[in-house]
Amino acid sequence: MDRELIILVVGAVLCLGVLYWMLAGNEVGHLRTQYFLRVRLPRDEAEKSLARHLAGLQERHPGKSEAWYLRQVLADLRRDRR
Repeated sequence: MDRELIILVVGAVLCLGVLYWMLAGNEVGHLRTQYFLRVRLPRDEAEKSLARHLAGLQERHPGKSEAWYLRQVLADLRRDRR
């Protein structure tokens, strides 16, 4: 009985880990899509603009995740449009 419970708990933890890993990867894609929808530029110009924003943030705040940088870029866009 205890052995089955341990196997069940370990399996559940592994499933949650895989789910988190999958969703974290999708967050970056979702954030990039939000950026491209918010800026009204042709796609190639929007990609260059995003690259410049990301490079500036990475220089000022090294070591953060890509999702963190993208959230900051989107927050800056929202703030600037007020």
